Amino acid sequence: MKAYARSIGLDLIGVASAEPFLEEKARLERRQAEGKGPNPYEPQEIAPRIYPEQLLPGVQAIVAAGISYLQPEDHDGGTGPGKAVKAEGLSRLPPSGASSGAGEAAQRPALRGWLSRYCRGQDYHPLLKEKLSQVAAWLEAQVPGTRTLVHVDTGPPLERAIAERAGIGKFGKHTNLITPQYGTWVFLGEILTDLPLPPDQPAEAACGSCTLCIDACPTQCLTEWNLDANRCLSYITQMKGIIPVEYREVMGSRLFGCDECQTVCPYNRRARPGLHPEFAPQPEVGAEPDLLQIMNMTKSDFRRWFEPTAAGWRGKTTLQRNAIIALGNSGDPAAFEPLARSLRSESQVIRAHAAWALGRLARQAPDLMLQARRLLTQRRAVEQDPAVQLEIETALEALEALKGSDS
Repeated sequence: MKAYARSIGLDLIGVASAEPFLEEKARLERRQAEGKGPNPYEPQEIAPRIYPEQLLPGVQAIVAAGISYLQPEDHDGGTGPGKAVKAEGLSRLPPSGASSGAGEAAQRPALRGWLSRYCRGQDYHPLLKEKLSQVAAWLEAQVPGTRTLVHVDTGPPLERAIAERAGIGKFGKHTNLITPQYGTWVFLGEILTDLPLPPDQPAEAACGSCTLCIDACPTQCLTEWNLDANRCLSYITQMKGIIPVEYREVMGSRLFGCDECQTVCPYNRRARPGLHPEFAPQPEVGAEPDLLQIMNMTKSDFRRWFEPTAAGWRGKTTLQRNAIIALGNSGDPAAFEPLARSLRSESQVIRAHAAWALGRLARQAPDLMLQARRLLTQRRAVEQDPAVQLEIETALEALEALKGSDS
């Protein structure tokens, strides 16, 4: 089974017993009591996550599998948005293609956002599920009558706990699974089966006294082996609606996800890149998309650029909302015009973040302050939505306070 799994492109394969995950039960209950979970993307009931028997009656083993998504060009760990966040600005990198416009505009570096590595290439959910389904079919062919159940990410199984029990890797203090070969850059899935497969030995302990991931976390949502998911930027960038103001500046240039705790992990410095070009960045978007291009994208553009990736499920408005925050954090006057247009959007979410971003941009680029105040004041006179009105008032008050401190 393991040889077959590797032959179809699975990098990691192991077998866990199907005993209840009682240690995880205690952790999930404690996290829930502390108000740190579950977040909206997790199954809300604990029992199906803990007792495999509830998912597949008669289950005797769980096959855990992993596939690396690290690309050869990312082997140095990449730069990420971290330095830009600490400097309260946005990375401004040379555009990947020819610039539009003339004169100075044609020479200006593109305003760039940043995508987490897991959502730069093709969506892993169907790709990994297909490979696991092939392994399940292989098992059923070897032993007719075998029952199997495949899960990838969206189901109740505790993938990291299963993979740890199966010997694939070990929980890190950042709560990601650390694998000896591929670091944390792995997608996980599992097959529940009623075959009595012999379990593998759990992996050796990781981390030791290292706390680099905890120290690097932009929102301090990490403690040792615990994550407050509701404060994690990976969750924040995917949440619906209006992002709480306390997270907007620290988002920096992030458009989707946050790899900060993984980027600093020592195990990832020697991680082996996978041999899966399907996870390479989409050519139309890349790892650091042009923010102005995102602001101008049509529904058709979104379907071509982002729907094939794991960043597509939240829709066009979420990405444009996050691009607005990144433009506000940029401090670049080139961000003013797209933000001004966004203040007239039909979307309440877009208008609310545009109001904040205009205020944030003007505070960093004082030459824009008069224009920003005038634009926000004009919008205040016609805005009907209470949430947008609040954002406009807050932005104007901040600009007025800054004006008063300079006088």
